[in-house]
Amino acid sequence: QSNAQENTGTVSGRVVDLDGHPVPKLPIYIAPLGIGGGFTQSVYFPNEYSLLHQTQTDGAGRFTISGIPPGSFYFGALPYKIDKLLPQDFEKVLNDFIHVWNTPGYTSEYIDALVNNNFGLAASDYEPDIQIQSLRVQGINFYTPRGSEDIPFGIDSGTHIQNVEVIIKPRMRVQGRVLFNDGTPLANVRVNIRADFRHEGGSGGSRDRPWTDDEGYFVTYLKERFDAPFYTYTISVEYQGLEATAEPIQLAPGDRLDNLTFIFDSSPIAPKPLPPKTKQETKDNAPSTKPENPQKPVSNEAWIVNPASGQAYKRVLCETREEAITQATKEKAHLVTINDEKEQKWLEAVFGHELYWIGLSKTEKNEKWQWQNGEPVTYQNWLPDDYFSETWNADERNFAVTTFEDGKWYAVNPKSVIVYMTEMAIIEKADLKINISKK
Repeated sequence: QSNAQENTGTVSGRVVDLDGHPVPKLPIYIAPLGIGGGFTQSVYFPNEYSLLHQTQTDGAGRFTISGIPPGSFYFGALPYKIDKLLPQDFEKVLNDFIHVWNTPGYTSEYIDALVNNNFGLAASDYEPDIQIQSLRVQGINFYTPRGSEDIPFGIDSGTHIQNVEVIIKPRMRVQGRVLFNDGTPLANVRVNIRADFRHEGGSGGSRDRPWTDDEGYFVTYLKERFDAPFYTYTISVEYQGLEATAEPIQLAPGDRLDNLTFIFDSSPIAPKPLPPKTKQETKDNAPSTKPENPQKPVSNEAWIVNPASGQAYKRVLCETREEAITQATKEKAHLVTINDEKEQKWLEAVFGHELYWIGLSKTEKNEKWQWQNGEPVTYQNWLPDDYFSETWNADERNFAVTTFEDGKWYAVNPKSVIVYMTEMAIIEKADLKINISKK
């Protein structure tokens, strides 16, 4: 054996439930615990997943974990069948994600979209259905310290700890299912969960981002509280601007509620495409085939002048298209008119790829598209009519927005889900009093 192997430790024992019954086939781990400044820091998922010393209990609940270096550690558990839950190419997916995470230039929107579109890239994907209540080592019980979920312990060089008993208990949870109004499950996506509670002595809440399975089921775990015998919970699910709230439910500490159903008042919608990375390339010597775009300035509450045309543009917040037009009118402006590819690329560079109202709409007879300022349509940049899941036929959509997909345009109906997701507009004016120097 090498010196490195001789310096590592081993922990062995068994996992049992509160009644002393062995727990088979449970994925468990021992992970390093950072200690300093009066705080402890457990492993950060998913970035530090590789730091786990993992194993699975056998049919009698027994386990052995070896190769543990000297230091401070804690026990943890993973979801059952974690290896089957994670994608087959998880190592590559994780390495790519960590590269993006650690590389300057990627937007927070792009990173968040990666997490939303991939199981295994959020801490909630590693939530076990049980929690460790205590450890029994050499006849001594060790419990979770107040304010912590971990039981710290140390491993000396070459230490072999045997007959450890890990006592677990079920976690307080709510299992739910999300459906569209036609009964289609919201499958294999990440949803936002809000769980607000109240009791006689106060109120509070929690947020979670679990992943739904093939049938639209999800599980969200609740922190056990012992300030009152019962708590009244109001639980909501949100996805891409859609929201559904269940009737208030009463739960006692440790309760587990299954089969809570949430139904969105919408037909099925497709997941959002990934937004642009907007990562600035720095290869000075490499020739670029892309047109040069101006550096993206801060556009909120400021008019931005396009030096090529002298036109000024501004991004405004709005709840509706009509509100955007009202704001534009007050500023003697109009919703943006896009006349050619150069103007389109400039707008993308300045305002990014977002959902924006633009000045394009159908005529009163719903036959032809026209710009709000009356200019003819000389340039088009449409996505296919069926790019997003829409209830409305193409001839029923009479307004246009730019999208996350390279800034391309998409036609929408006033009752489309995308309309409710569009909270900004680009407005334009020609008479901004500013001097533009020309060389």
